Amino acid sequence: MQRQWGSDRRSEPHPLVAPPVSEGRIARGRLAIVLTIGVWACYIAYTVIEQFVAGHADSARLVVEAIVYMLVVTALAGSATAYLITRIGFFYRSRAHHRAPRIALDNFLAGHTPTVTVLVPSYQEDERVIRTTLLSAALQEYPGLRVVLLVDDPQQPKTRANRDLLLAARALPGRLEAELAVPFEKIKAAYERFRAEENGDRMRDLAAEYRYAAGWLAGLGARQEMVDHTDAFFVEHIVNRIAADLATVGEALEQGAEENAELPAARLEQLYRRLLAIFDCELSAFERKRYVSLSHEPNKAMNLNSYIGLMGSGYQEVATPLGVALVPAGPGRAELTVPDPDYVLTLDADSVILPEYALRLVHLLEQGAHAADAVAQTPYSAYPGSATRIERISGATTDIQHIVHQGMTHYGATFWVGANAVIRKRALDDIREISYEGDWEIKRYIQDRTVIEDTESTIDLGVHGWTLYNYPERMAYSATPPDFGSLCIQRQRWANGGLLILSRLKDQFRARRARGGKNRFGEYFLRVNYMASIFWSSVCLLIMLAYPFNADLLNPMLLLVSVPYFLMMSADLKYLGYRRVDILRIYGFNLILLPVNLSGSFASLLQLLTGEKSAFKRTPKVRDRTTTASTYLLAPIALIALCAYTVVQDVQLHRWANLVFAGLNVILSTYAMVAFVGVGNTIVDFATHIRDWLYRPVKPKPRTTEKAPANGPVTLPNGAIGDWASVLHYRSDRGGTSGLVAVRATHAEDRAARSAANSFEEFTFFTVFQPIAELDSGEVVGYEALTRFADGSSPQGGLAEAAAHGMQIDLDAALVRAALASATALPPGTWLAVNVSGDLLRRKRVLEPLLAEANRPLVLDVSDAAGADLAGLPDGVRVAIDDAGAGYDTLARLEAVKPSFVKLGRATLAGVETETARQAAIRSLVEFARANDCTVIAEGIESAQQRDALVECGVPLGQGFFLGRPAPAGQAAASAH
Repeated sequence: MQRQWGSDRRSEPHPLVAPPVSEGRIARGRLAIVLTIGVWACYIAYTVIEQFVAGHADSARLVVEAIVYMLVVTALAGSATAYLITRIGFFYRSRAHHRAPRIALDNFLAGHTPTVTVLVPSYQEDERVIRTTLLSAALQEYPGLRVVLLVDDPQQPKTRANRDLLLAARALPGRLEAELAVPFEKIKAAYERFRAEENGDRMRDLAAEYRYAAGWLAGLGARQEMVDHTDAFFVEHIVNRIAADLATVGEALEQGAEENAELPAARLEQLYRRLLAIFDCELSAFERKRYVSLSHEPNKAMNLNSYIGLMGSGYQEVATPLGVALVPAGPGRAELTVPDPDYVLTLDADSVILPEYALRLVHLLEQGAHAADAVAQTPYSAYPGSATRIERISGATTDIQHIVHQGMTHYGATFWVGANAVIRKRALDDIREISYEGDWEIKRYIQDRTVIEDTESTIDLGVHGWTLYNYPERMAYSATPPDFGSLCIQRQRWANGGLLILSRLKDQFRARRARGGKNRFGEYFLRVNYMASIFWSSVCLLIMLAYPFNADLLNPMLLLVSVPYFLMMSADLKYLGYRRVDILRIYGFNLILLPVNLSGSFASLLQLLTGEKSAFKRTPKVRDRTTTASTYLLAPIALIALCAYTVVQDVQLHRWANLVFAGLNVILSTYAMVAFVGVGNTIVDFATHIRDWLYRPVKPKPRTTEKAPANGPVTLPNGAIGDWASVLHYRSDRGGTSGLVAVRATHAEDRAARSAANSFEEFTFFTVFQPIAELDSGEVVGYEALTRFADGSSPQGGLAEAAAHGMQIDLDAALVRAALASATALPPGTWLAVNVSGDLLRRKRVLEPLLAEANRPLVLDVSDAAGADLAGLPDGVRVAIDDAGAGYDTLARLEAVKPSFVKLGRATLAGVETETARQAAIRSLVEFARANDCTVIAEGIESAQQRDALVECGVPLGQGFFLGRPAPAGQAAASAH
């Protein structure tokens, strides 16, 4: 990108460890706090005396004006004071911080290190950006690191460019893992030789490995595509820094060998293990949108939650007509195994972390003093060397926020800032929430109720007694949007959510009191300011700009309220490598962002009123400029016009004090629009919006190549009988229906009733089959047909709704018909069990034609039928009593109904592995059933122990997740072979 005038000329990042702050600077900081609070108190007291005691506010309008103006001044002074307080906390922490020495870290690596999984959520990112982030994670000096790229791109890209991004993201982790495996395998072989041989020039051998690793890393940096300042930072301050460090160690080892020195074998082993830790990494990609069983909510929080929720188990992919589902796998059947780590490191795809980030933060969290810390992080900084003015000023605000967050930790008010963090997995488990989307279990660890999800999760952790910690070093860097359009999207998201979470603070403080802890006002004040100050500062500033307050309220004393804040921030900017005058640029920058911040805040209020979550908007990551929304262009222009009008009015009315304020605003806001947005860009964006408003192309309607009959049943390609809704809505590209069936009323009265309700249209479902096996041999002898509704609702709910609308017979018949049609793919020689209600059993004229369609032996599972209902069933059709127990009632029903099978429900099997009384009851049932020509089938077998206990009890047949999960007919048949 071409560099603009006013761009960032820095080439070096901030010091890793902040230099100690002088006593004079701390004293000036304290004085600024005293002045701000003291002058504010004097102004409030003076105004109260003048307006209310002396009686200058002699009308209702003047009284309201005085009260509002004092509230505005108080709110702005409060935000200024919060900043001044946090910077003092930062000063204290920077003076007290002592880095853990390298030898302590090497000793930590020599022991048993906790496991860490790095999660990198990504959405349509450029391959170069992802590569940089993944490599910064993979090159951490931490052994056994797992790095997972969570690709959230749409599974069916609409453009070639998006398809290329998706394919590149899928392939990148594997390529990087193969690339890192080259040095790892070489160094590992050298390490194994070192452990096997006690003789030889061990220091020179180790020095050679360090020189090789340094050379390999230098080659890695040379291969990096250099596009902008982020690439230069990655090469110079991550790759080359590791290489230089390793080269230094290698040179020291070589010099020691030249002087015939000998390091202890334990120290040499530590150095080998450090070298191995750099390249010991497993990289992979995961796409939650491939699976219907995971949440597809379009936000980063649910992308992370979907993978975290899988940790600690093995899974297999099950194909359903709605898509592929991930289901827990039995022993030896897992296609995907997700380890349960001790720590999770989250890292945004446009961020990088320095080489010791994971090591130092995990080492910190393993110390006893930090046992209650759930999250450790280093608030990110802005990359140096940005090419645009707006990126430089936005980066300055980011670097100022680093000071704020470090200072908040001093007062126990740390917030989780989401670009990077090391999180204790046990803490995540504590705040886990479980909900359901249909039959699928959805786990939430990181809240997605607002678009600043990490802030609400901070409160959740506090409620459960966990604390958070900002490590006082700059070890993480994140990209800043390079143009106004993308910056508006980012800042609007940041401003949306704080007001929603504010009320939850009381939960955290109430929980702390219940644990016997103390709540401090300073923490409460800083937390409230962090979550709500964007809103109240924006509203207050807008009020001061827009409303012509009584001139008596405008006192020169007000300048002294804000002067300490601006002076201290300008000093901080100088301390961070910027210019003092940048404080004016930041003020103008915030002026044109007023409508953006207000938009985010009002979105929070709207969600509070309606309960509907705001749409999650990702910050665009594009090399070209992002078009700015017309509202965010018109509003700053209107603000400039308002300030200019105020200047004219102040001159005419001789309001000289207010003229200074209005004149400063018009100058700085105009400068900000010209410098940060650009006159040309504004014109182009307006022209684009006008064109899009005038010209809206009409999308062509898709052509229909086949017509279905308007009414009546049709035969579908898979043999099932459906109707026009099934054919039109659920036909697949291959001409089939993927097992989906639409059920509509067949009786005129049913259709009329449903039309009157105007809320019930159709049921759609598909059929899966669970194997029934001999417990001794494991051989599958039959299958039970089970229903899954396409909208995710449970079968019980769908059946109950059908009954409520008088459609239970239609739905029951369709379930049986669909099961019979789909069962043609099941292995020959097996029988099929279908669930039949008592109502359908009594409708012989409906049931008998269905049973005649069967091409294999049938078993009807019934739970509410009497013996008379079973009379007249076709020959060869057997009956099973479903969900039975092992008590007297089952024995009586068995004798009355004379079924061929009796199914033991899950409740009967609970504790069968250990409870002898339960085993005795089951043995009695088995003997009684055998005497009545009946076979017992045990349902819900979930472990080998249950199966073995049932075999001992004489139960011949069983089904359950341990023996086989429900699957479509094709997959069920394949798994039987």
